[in-house]
Amino acid sequence: MSRVRSNEITWETFSEGLWKENPVFVMLLGMCPVLAVTNSALNALAMGLATAFVLLASSTLVSLLSQYIPKQVRIATYIVIIATFVTIVDYVI
Repeated sequence: MSRVRSNEITWETFSEGLWKENPVFVMLLGMCPVLAVTNSALNALAMGLATAFVLLASSTLVSLLSQYIPKQVRIATYIVIIATFVTIVDYVI
């Protein structure tokens, strides 16, 4: 009988790292709605700039406020912050 050594990489480990636990792939899947609504280069540019602004602004504000937000309401607060920046972008564009 052959035994699999602990330092050997199995196919399951490789496939999990490639698909399920790959942060770049997971983040790219999150961008699919953005890519689906752009039908011209100008729309794609505007959507990309709007997405970049929302990500940058919300991440900055969450980082600044994270030490002041209680753990019990942290996720709800993050959702409100992101929704606020999305609404701001929606009114500007």
